[in-house]
Parts: sequence; structure tokens; C-alpha cells
Amino acid sequence: MTISKAVIDETLNQITETIPYTPLKKAMRHALLAGGKRIRPLLMLKVIEAHDLDATLYLHAACTIEMLHTYTLVHDDLPAMDDDDMRRSKPTVHKQFDEATAILTGDALLTDAFYHLATDENLTAEQSRKCIEILTEKTGSNGTIKGQMLDIVNENTSITLGELQKIHTHKTANLIQAALMMGAVIVGEENLTPFEQIGEKLGLAFQIQDDLLEATSDETTMGKTLSDARNQKTTYYTLLGETTCQTMLKDAFHTIYDILDGLNLSNDSIHKVIKQIETRTN
Repeated sequence: MTISKAVIDETLNQITETIPYTPLKKAMRHALLAGGKRIRPLLMLKVIEAHDLDATLYLHAACTIEMLHTYTLVHDDLPAMDDDDMRRSKPTVHKQFDEATAILTGDALLTDAFYHLATDENLTAEQSRKCIEILTEKTGSNGTIKGQMLDIVNENTSITLGELQKIHTHKTANLIQAALMMGAVIVGEENLTPFEQIGEKLGLAFQIQDDLLEATSDETTMGKTLSDARNQKTTYYTLLGETTCQTMLKDAFHTIYDILDGLNLSNDSIHKVIKQIETRTN
């Protein structure tokens, strides 16, 4: 079976069908099954495919990354944060249900992700331990949560390029790094540094793309509320302009492909996902 977004979507559907409490189940499924590119689990699974292993064995492990990513979006959309009404072309969880339900939905997605990762029978005890270590490091108080906190603190203020990069290294790149590093752990790579470096550059590129699209696209195309201007956030677009952003994007992807060329990969499956990211329009 070829790993695709559709396969990941079906696995997420199966996982959420096991949730026993109906009100929470409805909200979690609303958040998790609303769509999305599934870039992070795809990256993990494509690392495994690129080493000629059966990636389908690790679908549940990869889906824990998507659960964590979705939890960050649910909380990011809350009135106390970005106060967004639309996500993935559907009402955000607090709009579809209520604010308390949205908070608990995020909490449940976060907690359940680690439960599924800790109990995955296709992972060895050491693989499970190492994946949990990576994921907690990259999403905790020195990871995505730190990035979100820095984002909040720096609203309505002028910040430098270095400060902006620090925010999005944590807020965007860290979880992409985790996905690639977890795939590397599963295939037995001892040196995780190249995968971490690819994740850092890919996170930078992804955020620059988001900033360009937010400035030049519309809410229908993007499938979410465009709130950066309303919240007076400094973005790569507002700080550097479109030409410099395009140059940075080109340089980031050039570096990514250079690092990939130095890895001992048996096929180009991961290249195809990165090319999809490079050419995305929403």
C-alpha cells in the first residue's frame, strides 16, 4: 500500500471511532477529520518508505503527530489566542461547539496522542521511548508551546527578523522536525541531525509560504480566518517584502535537497512530499 493523505485520513477516522464519550468524540472528530494536508505524518512515513520498510505498520504512530498538530490549532483558534472562526474551511471547534469544549478537545487530542504512541505494538520499547522523548521535547515548554507564547507576547510590537525566526522555529518547525526525527528513529538512523536540519528549513519555508499566502490570498482559498493583520503580527511578508521572502524560500528548499542528497535513501518518496510543500497554494 502506498502511503497517502487518504490512508492517513482513514487511520485517523479509525482512531477517533474508538473514543467512548459521544460529546467529546464529536468535537475531536470535527477537529481532526476536517481536512488538512497531513504533511507531518506524511513526512514521518515517507522517511520510512525511503528506507524500503513497510510504512503502513507505523500509521498509528504517525497519526499521533497529526493529533498533536490539531490540538495546537484548536487552542490557537481560541478567543484568548488568535480568536479565529474558521479552520480548514469549517467552523473552529469553539464556534461549532463552545469554548470549554474546544479546550477539552485540545487537551484530549494531546493526551491521547501520547497514549497511542506509548501503546503502539508495532514499535519496540526503545522506539516508543525515543519517539515520545522527541515529541515531548519538540512540543513542550521549549517547543511549540514556547513558540505560541512568544507569538502572544510579541503581538502589537515591532520585532526583529531574529525574533521572528525564533518564534517560528518553535511554533512551526519543531513539530516538523519531530516528524522527520521519529521516522529516522524507526528506520534505525543513529544520526538524527540531518533530519532535524531538514525540519528546521522546512518549517522556515512553510511559515514564509503561510505569510505570503495570508497577504496575497483570501479566506476561501486558504480555508481559515486570515487574522495576522487584525492581530498586528509581524510576519516575514511585512518585515521583508515579497521579493526577499521568495529568495529565502528558494534558498531553504535548495538546502533541504542538498541535505537529502547526502542521506542514504533508497528512493525519492520523501522528495515528492517536499516538492508538494514547495509548490503549495494554500
